[in-house]
Amino acid sequence: MEKDEEERLIQICRSQIKMLELIFEGFRTLTEKSIQEADQMKEKVRKDSSELAKFVIEKSSSAEKGREWAKPYLSMASSFDRMGHHMEGMVDRLKSMVKDHILFSDRAVKEVNDIFQEAMDLLENLPDLIHTKNKMLAQHIGEQVRSILKIANGHSEEHEDRLIQGVCMPKSAPIYLGILESLKGIIANTLEVSGKIVSLSPKP
Repeated sequence: MEKDEEERLIQICRSQIKMLELIFEGFRTLTEKSIQEADQMKEKVRKDSSELAKFVIEKSSSAEKGREWAKPYLSMASSFDRMGHHMEGMVDRLKSMVKDHILFSDRAVKEVNDIFQEAMDLLENLPDLIHTKNKMLAQHIGEQVRSILKIANGHSEEHEDRLIQGVCMPKSAPIYLGILESLKGIIANTLEVSGKIVSLSPKP
């Protein structure tokens, strides 16, 4: 991986990290201002993702690079694009929470906060991984992802049980489950990117 590709990947990571931070803040405060700030970030995320794909396609059509070279980069661009869609989905759900005065139970808030923090921590590892291509770091990311997805799936199942028992409000359940699904998507996409980065590291 050359410096130009590294810089572009790190740039898109940083814009994704920033948007997820703003969404997390929006979830914690549930104010129109905080949610609007997260919403405004989506254009930057879309632009960075689109520019990465455009850069790769242009470079792969030159004599210097080819189609095989482009595949892992286009795969990462697609993963980042899907991350952006998951984040936009969360922003829409936060808007609904404010508009319809939907609140979560303390338990649901803690569960979402915990998964949010884990997703943030994983995403923040990507710039270092892009720079170092450290296989131990990639392995750690993989282990963390599997552990977090298991916990998040458990939260979803328990929430559905509480809904059936009448403990949870039907109005808030789709929002809660939707946010969890979006976070799980971001976590899975982070693992996809991690795998592609390692595949581009120099062979011993």
